Amino acid sequence: MQFFFAFLRYNKLMIYRLIDKLIIVVLSVAVLFVSFDTGGAREIRAAWVGAVLGAVILATLTEVVRSHIASVLLTLTAGVLAFFLPEMSILLPVSVYGLFSDTGTEAVFVDYHNEKLLRKAVSKVMEKKMLWLKLLILAGCIVLSLRHLVFLIVIGAAFLALKTVSMAQHDKLITDKFDNVRYDAQLSMRRQDELSQNMDMQIRNATLAERNRIAREIHDNVGHMLTRAVVQLQAISVINQDEKTKPYLESVNNTVNEAMTNIRRSVHELHDDSIDLSIGIHEIASVLKDRFEVSVSTSIESPVPNDVKSGILGILKEGVTNISKHSTGKNVKLEVVENVTFWRVMVSDDGKSRPMELSRQSDFAALEGEHGIGLYNINSRATSLGGRTSIRGGEEGFHITVTIPKR
Repeated sequence: MQFFFAFLRYNKLMIYRLIDKLIIVVLSVAVLFVSFDTGGAREIRAAWVGAVLGAVILATLTEVVRSHIASVLLTLTAGVLAFFLPEMSILLPVSVYGLFSDTGTEAVFVDYHNEKLLRKAVSKVMEKKMLWLKLLILAGCIVLSLRHLVFLIVIGAAFLALKTVSMAQHDKLITDKFDNVRYDAQLSMRRQDELSQNMDMQIRNATLAERNRIAREIHDNVGHMLTRAVVQLQAISVINQDEKTKPYLESVNNTVNEAMTNIRRSVHELHDDSIDLSIGIHEIASVLKDRFEVSVSTSIESPVPNDVKSGILGILKEGVTNISKHSTGKNVKLEVVENVTFWRVMVSDDGKSRPMELSRQSDFAALEGEHGIGLYNINSRATSLGGRTSIRGGEEGFHITVTIPKR
């Protein structure tokens, strides 16, 4: 049940599209029986069966393959079939929906919202050739289906697709604004606490400095002396010939070793291990804002263990360093999302890179050169936390995805 609700939460837009397509297919089939049933006969013809199956298959294809080129080709194919076989005109509504809900249309709405947010001329969106091509194809589909009631569903499908895409982009914009406001609020609260509790912070800093001094003293003096004691006891144990004293020497040796272990543990525990994950992610992203358009998305609701926080920040630093050195793109996205059983960390940019698919340990072990060191370090950090790393590079950009399981 938890998995089902998590699926609904992170795949809400896909569910909206599937509901829209189900409505469109049902209406299209109804129009098929109303408009093409000549003579009052109710027998189902082969062309009808092919049209219904084609509509279902097309609805599936437009969901699986959502690229701009694929949606255009599928719509043109549906138009050709509708031209020669009138029954196939019921393929037009679902293909038009796929045409106006693909990734290209989503990108147009992203540009629209960005220009509107920056108070630029929104009319620049209308200069995109892709948008005019889709409008031209829509007009052709309407003309092909004018003889039947299908043209009404075609128009409705286009508006329904635009409504769903616009709603999704609006929700994303609200979510991003919420993240930014949340970040600003956290930053403001931190600064207010620093101002109102300046004296406490000074005491804390002095305490930390004293703890670090004590840690150094213990490490440099006591640790060194205990190490000498261990070496001397081992030497005495080697040259000792008295069997009666051997148990005592071993007991002393074990005691000194245990004391050495406890001192090491105490020295490590003296360091402050508190990590603010949200602030850390935005600070890491800030180094890229001079050269790239950076988008930060976080969705974390439950407490994150300190070692996982350190691992996530380390992975993001390595990914950002890799982008700053090698990326030729303009847009960068950093994402940290909490799922039911794992955390997902994503670092991606839209710069072209050589084709690359890395997911197995042997793939990372074979990495060479400066570019490979950072990727190898990312995988090492993920592996140390029991996670997995997947890296994909190509013409569409460079994408790093790390999943870290919850304990």
